[in-house]
Amino acid sequence: MNEEEEEILQQQFQAVTAQKQSMQLQLNELSRTIEEVEKSGESAELFEIVGQVMLKKSKNEIIKRLKEREELIGIRVKSINKSIEEITKKLQESKKP
Repeated sequence: MNEEEEEILQQQFQAVTAQKQSMQLQLNELSRTIEEVEKSGESAELFEIVGQVMLKKSKNEIIKRLKEREELIGIRVKSINKSIEEITKKLQESKKP
């Protein structure tokens, strides 16, 4: 592997690492949001922003949507982790004499 290919791999590594950090932040935010919604009373008025409109939704609907989003982002994080592993492996192989 030449220096140019190694540099490209390092750039890819930095990019996917940044993506992972972004996804982790989103997961943390979703977890806190789910926790707060679950703590809210049954009579609490909850709204969801859809485009430029706020719609009143039931607590169960909100929790369902948040958990679906959390699951989707979790899948993306797993995929990113696999990419990080593959890039790391390639970088380690390139350093072998």
